[in-house]
Amino acid sequence: MGTWLILDIISYFSLDFIGIPGNVIILFAFLHTFHTQGKVSTGEIILTKLALSNLLVILTWGLPITLQSTGTYIVFGDLSCQISLYLYCVGRAMSVSITSLLGCFQCISITPSHRRWLKVKKMLLDHLLTLMLFLWTFNLIISSTRLAYSTASIKNITSRYIMSYNFCFVIFPNYLLYIGNGIIYVVRDLFFLSLMMLSSGYLLYVFYQHGKHAKSFPTSNNKHAEIRAAKAVFTLVMMYIVSFGLDNLFWTLTLCTSTLSPRLTDARIFFDSCYSAISPIVIISTNRKIQMGLQFSRKKRDLQAVKTISNYVARKRY
Repeated sequence: MGTWLILDIISYFSLDFIGIPGNVIILFAFLHTFHTQGKVSTGEIILTKLALSNLLVILTWGLPITLQSTGTYIVFGDLSCQISLYLYCVGRAMSVSITSLLGCFQCISITPSHRRWLKVKKMLLDHLLTLMLFLWTFNLIISSTRLAYSTASIKNITSRYIMSYNFCFVIFPNYLLYIGNGIIYVVRDLFFLSLMMLSSGYLLYVFYQHGKHAKSFPTSNNKHAEIRAAKAVFTLVMMYIVSFGLDNLFWTLTLCTSTLSPRLTDARIFFDSCYSAISPIVIISTNRKIQMGLQFSRKKRDLQAVKTISNYVARKRY
């Protein structure tokens, strides 16, 4: 087994081991909150959608690549390649879309209570479901080329217009589709990345103003909670910007080489998937509702264990 293959297995296994339980915990925590309280906040709804998108990325790409690398199961025939790559690209697109939406929502949430911003916030809350449906529909359509032109092998392929995704390849029939699809992907990602950068810049400004204000005047508990939530969102946004930057660095290097480089492809896909695996750590470590839910579940399990032992002792006694 070669060094690169070992590194691939360890890298993707780590992402699977961290990302799958982390995103499942987030989904379970907010579903439990909705079940017990009957409602969840708008920010929690967006975080739930983000966890679902991240889980889709890991299950449809990180996990199959790990299985393929270890030789446990040959996942990538043409059909499974098409379905896995399509769902992976949709999940990745939704991840970037929802992260930028989360940044914008947090900016609106911590702005001063001006009438204009209250209207914007109300409009976002009223049309959140419609906006989510639009993002899913848009990304499902944009990613359809992965479903139409993907294949597991490039043997006997003469086309020069090939995009490599590790064990899958997207083979475009002509240059127009190749370049047009690339432009759409770049414009979409740059649009959402621009929203992230604007929201992160505004959040930095708010943190600076809050720091100056806190030195002179006491801050309410609500304001502290808002700033804490804003810092968590800022961390998520910056994580995605770094992940996006590394992904596109290796993507550019791939385009500059005359032949497909599996090493560059592996690095690009790994860094592209890092955000989906690592972001749950940030969400869980900064969200008190999830932490309280985990503590409650742990105490409940301990009480059930004690009760089971007590019942067992009582039966033995009599």
